Amino acid sequence: MYPVDKKMATLDLKTDEKGFTFKADGKTEIAAQEGDGQITLLAPHKTAFILVKHPEYGQLIWKVPGKGLRKKKHYQAIMQTDKPGKEYKLSKQWVVFQVIPENAILQVDSTVALVRDGTAQFELPLGKHGYHAEAPFYEELSDSVEVVDSAKLVVPVVLQSVYSYLTVKLPIAEGLIFVDSEPIGKGEATSGHLQPGDHHLIVMQEETCLADTVFNMGVGEKKILALKASDLRARPLMARAINPQPIEEVKDSTVTDSLAAVPQDSLKALVTITAPDEETQIWLNREPLAYGKWVGQLGIGFYSVSTLKEGLESKPIFLWVDDTLPKVVDLSLPKASYGVLNIHSNVVGATILINRVEVGVTPCILENLPATVACKILLKKKGYRDAAITVMPVPNDMLNVEINMKPDN
Repeated sequence: MYPVDKKMATLDLKTDEKGFTFKADGKTEIAAQEGDGQITLLAPHKTAFILVKHPEYGQLIWKVPGKGLRKKKHYQAIMQTDKPGKEYKLSKQWVVFQVIPENAILQVDSTVALVRDGTAQFELPLGKHGYHAEAPFYEELSDSVEVVDSAKLVVPVVLQSVYSYLTVKLPIAEGLIFVDSEPIGKGEATSGHLQPGDHHLIVMQEETCLADTVFNMGVGEKKILALKASDLRARPLMARAINPQPIEEVKDSTVTDSLAAVPQDSLKALVTITAPDEETQIWLNREPLAYGKWVGQLGIGFYSVSTLKEGLESKPIFLWVDDTLPKVVDLSLPKASYGVLNIHSNVVGATILINRVEVGVTPCILENLPATVACKILLKKKGYRDAAITVMPVPNDMLNVEINMKPDN
């Protein structure tokens, strides 16, 4: 039994926020008593709606369900707040270790996992983490990984008597990295065991080649190549090039290497960039360009285009100018109502389809999903039965989705 007032209706609003003002039917000021996790209001008899105001969250008119609030009654409601300028940031990301040999012991920070099928998945906080791998008749390996929020990290762990490997970091998460014609990951990836000598590095975005060069590996060397946006531009594959430019050798294993800047072609293309309205600002390579619409010439190369309005920024669109033909870019209005799905399963490497579109493999964190569109998630992998589930992304938050798959007997 809750306490009630004989002349007023009692309403408990469940919220951790403070600083609200309330008016019954938009006219009568309501006294509010702020408590731990709730605000208690005494509203007049037959109140039909309540006007709620807050200096940061704005204004809301809440219509009382039914015939209004009644005296001598006690009501409860949950009040959700969502600041339009608030941005959800990931605090964890998936790391998939691909271990050779398949049977090994892998320790990440203080967590020990027995690897039986060559893969192990961990959801780790952003930052640097150490790992140690060992197996009978193989040399033990201790190293560390840097976990970032941009993309899932795939870390091949190869235990051998002598080992070398290359870590490639890209400024774009969609770039597919090839070493000696073998794909090793997207955005940021580490190669498996490499023999000493020259090797071939290619970066692809769909059908476009953005980087094509050679690098040299020493015995037992660990090399890091961090490519910048200026290093990426549309170009022919090295198979058709006459004089490929090799990357300068790393003098110290702790030094981050970078591709030498390639001079831009003097040819330019006419580019038209259109924003949704005249109040929306257009950004090019993270620099303000114009409002509403911009028409100009851009040289051959790679560009990041986005919009900004009232403190909200749209998801960037990547533009490749690879010829002199005119280009037209229509930008979307910045949105705050998006969701994040954290999809994982008991099976690593299962193909993920959302609304019949392939988006990645398990485990995977998917960002910038419309919070008003239901997502039908389907997992597929040879040797397992298909598994499906339908979820609705939570606005400006992350929803954990775990889908277990059964063997196809």
